[in-house]
Amino acid sequence: MTSTERRGSKAIREYAIAVGTGALFGATNTIVGHPFDTVKTKMQAQRGFGGSVHEAVRTIVATDGLRGFFHGCIPPMWGSAVYRSAQFAVYNELHGALGSRPALRQHVDPFGVGSEMELRVPIAGVVGATARTIIESPIEYAKVKGQTGQTWRFGEIYQGAHLQWARTGPMMTFYFCAFDMCKRNGYTQTALGQFISSGCCALLGFWIVWPFETLKNRAQAGMDSVHKMPGGLLGLYRGIGPGSVSVFLRNGAAMIAMQFANRKITEWGLRD
Repeated sequence: MTSTERRGSKAIREYAIAVGTGALFGATNTIVGHPFDTVKTKMQAQRGFGGSVHEAVRTIVATDGLRGFFHGCIPPMWGSAVYRSAQFAVYNELHGALGSRPALRQHVDPFGVGSEMELRVPIAGVVGATARTIIESPIEYAKVKGQTGQTWRFGEIYQGAHLQWARTGPMMTFYFCAFDMCKRNGYTQTALGQFISSGCCALLGFWIVWPFETLKNRAQAGMDSVHKMPGGLLGLYRGIGPGSVSVFLRNGAAMIAMQFANRKITEWGLRD
């Protein structure tokens, strides 16, 4: 996210740059995190994978070999680039546009930890997360079907979309707000700082909405959401181990790639 940097480009150029760097963020995100995400999704939404992480990994290797960890990777490979570029582009554009409104430049402290942010940050975060959800839901549906060995149907592409928004909306709004605080406090000045800040912000956001991630995957896989949930309420946190590893690594690596691209774009004079 680069909306606080000084730039002389016109809005349309900035939007195009945000789309491009967001696409790089999304592609890196998928490449790094998909194997862990596959383990998590199978534990949440495929019969026969209800045991431990070790058992799930062993079953995947025994059934499909190493390629089994990349089942369903094609939809998020291109789709992640699309919906993540949309979330960053919409966020950056709206964040910049709202900067002309003094009321939205007022500071709030949504987390109650004494680290304030401008009111326009959570507003732009909600809109960016909603834009992502609209594009992401069909892609996530196709991904989950692929990961669980099922065939997706066009007429069902928005199956579980309400759970998709319940998961993505709060998660991404938290991410934008938390990363904004990390950036303003100087934690993202190095590559390591960017990796840790982005990875931790995404991880905390995912932990907050994790039950909706489980319900979404089960709905998209065509399974009962809650009524037959193995393990009861604790079953809502199934797969949180490999899922957490996936979220932290992929978002940390993706932010490094995105910020590197932004620096190069500036060095090449594409913002002038």
